[in-house]
Amino acid sequence: MAVTSVQAEEVAPHVKLDTVVITGTRTETSIKESPASITVIDAAEIEKSNSSSVADILRDVPGVTIDESSLAGLKRLKIRGEAARRGGVLIDGQEVTDHTSYGSPILINPELIERIEVVRGPQSVLYGSKAISGVINIITKKGGEKPLEGNVSSSYISASKGHTVNASLRGAQSGWDYRLFAGRTKENNRKTPNGELSNTGTDNTSVAGYLGYGWDNHKLGFSADYYESSSGSFVSPDALGTAFSKFELDMPQRDMQKLAATYDWDKPSDLISKVHFDAYHQVIDRKFTQNVASGPFIPAIMGYDYKHVDEDTQTTIGLLGQLDWTPHPDHKVITGLQYLHDDLDKSLTRTGARGIGLATPVNSYANMDASMSTASVFAQDTWQLPADLALTTGVRHYRIKASLDKLDTNDTGFQVRSTSDNATIGSMALTYSGLDSTTLRAGYSQGYVYPTLLQAFTGTYFGTSATVRPNPGLKAETSDNYEVGARYENKQLTLDASLFRSISKDYIASAQCSSVPSVACGASESTYVNIDQAKSFGGELAVEYTIADTGFSPYLSGSYLRRQYQFANLDTYKTGVPSATGRFGLKHEAKLWGKVDLTSDFYVRAGSRADELSESSSGRLSLAEVAGWQTYNMSFNAYFDDYRLGLDLLNITDHAYQTSPDEMEQPGRSFLLKVEADF
Repeated sequence: MAVTSVQAEEVAPHVKLDTVVITGTRTETSIKESPASITVIDAAEIEKSNSSSVADILRDVPGVTIDESSLAGLKRLKIRGEAARRGGVLIDGQEVTDHTSYGSPILINPELIERIEVVRGPQSVLYGSKAISGVINIITKKGGEKPLEGNVSSSYISASKGHTVNASLRGAQSGWDYRLFAGRTKENNRKTPNGELSNTGTDNTSVAGYLGYGWDNHKLGFSADYYESSSGSFVSPDALGTAFSKFELDMPQRDMQKLAATYDWDKPSDLISKVHFDAYHQVIDRKFTQNVASGPFIPAIMGYDYKHVDEDTQTTIGLLGQLDWTPHPDHKVITGLQYLHDDLDKSLTRTGARGIGLATPVNSYANMDASMSTASVFAQDTWQLPADLALTTGVRHYRIKASLDKLDTNDTGFQVRSTSDNATIGSMALTYSGLDSTTLRAGYSQGYVYPTLLQAFTGTYFGTSATVRPNPGLKAETSDNYEVGARYENKQLTLDASLFRSISKDYIASAQCSSVPSVACGASESTYVNIDQAKSFGGELAVEYTIADTGFSPYLSGSYLRRQYQFANLDTYKTGVPSATGRFGLKHEAKLWGKVDLTSDFYVRAGSRADELSESSSGRLSLAEVAGWQTYNMSFNAYFDDYRLGLDLLNITDHAYQTSPDEMEQPGRSFLLKVEADF
């Protein structure tokens, strides 16, 4: 099988709205007919990006921004300005659960991905808690077309003097199909226009296997995945100020092991169009280390020098059963049962000294076992109405139990406790396809996110000298999202636009304990709290035009977002989210010498300023400001039968910038070079 080329029937010059997707409705539906805001990145687009990071591949999806904080190797994704932990990350429809405060990094090598479907707006009805902002569903590659095929690739990343090496074998015969993969990415410190960022290196190793067997209209699949990751953490000297003399953070371990099985039965009867079951067992191992010491302007009596170590193992069991029904020609119904169980084995330690002359030793520890079980049932009906209208309604009921089961500690701030919740949420959307080449949509959806085990039970020592205490009294976050949109496509023009407004209630954030009297903790400590509201409104646009008989396609993708927090007497739009982000450029496709397919893309990325108002450990308000920015970039890919050469030229003008307060300074002038071969 040759390396993917740019033949018109394989790689469209723009996203086709008749592309069949799954994530928006949990069943096969074209983008044009989907009631949700959805973007698909297919295998050809992933390949052309030349990137070794899934987050970087999704950077230009409207409404999506990257959250890397100080961890360059553990990039997370925000959808519509929501924190990364409020978005669902799925691999083949199976949730990557995460009980930290920062959200799930995407632990998969891009070489394993067939396509990525990004759905914006609450998807808690179809995909459960943690999908309040949307869902990123990564569909992996399975077998090949011949009994034995293979692929090798290698790339060089100049901004970090990094490299990747990947190799895979795949095949199919007599109903069986398989894939074996191994890959490694290693990057050193990031180079920026203002110099090298220390301790920003990463090292990721991935091993994966898949085996499937199909007979008649049945398909059974098994997969095993191992992903090993470590990342340094950069702390800007400016961030130390006078409060710290030392602030060092590392994440030497963020590993995942997963075993999964799936079963599909297509069209078992006239009534049931599909039966689907899947199950998986997932283990995530994490380790954080931090060294922090007070600065010269901290009073001697309050001085400290601490080492923090946070280790945990999270084990997840997930089960899903889904039936797709056709009870009537005008109705498509899906029903399902889902169960998730997370066990968290966690240890926290703080060692060091405090006080005058750092004469008082400190040795605090907490060993904890916590768990959460989530059982839910869901249903959705798409009703084809007269006059080219379709009404999609959905409902899900949750039953959640969570607890801190075991505790061994010399810290009185932790207690064995339990919580539970029952909740029912719904969604409704109307689509109209009566206009030529156009589909209009309008919808309402509810979101639901239950507090993580960290927020409710385990807390963290990380930060400064103070502990962030858990709060078992937290309520689940909820949201109401209202959205309208339009899609248009003819032979030359594709347009997808949406307007939305979202109101989140009982939004979980951290605050000084002095402002939360219901939680027993020190005045200098922080805890998690439900703030009053978080409101968002904005719009997203993706448009592309193909100039006939030229091979040129100008395009634009971007978003506008305003996000507001309300808590006590604080009411601010300075939430760290840029109001405008986007990418515009000009693509071109050509054939050289009758043999070489060549693609090129000249584009600009840009974003507006982003300011963030936050509360410091002393209770004071501080403002982080990030200026607007733009970069100029080029991308080239050349296809020679079974070989491909890719080259990205990034930030050509060597512009110094951050995209938001949650990202470090970005790389300066750099390039990515990738070579790939099929056999």
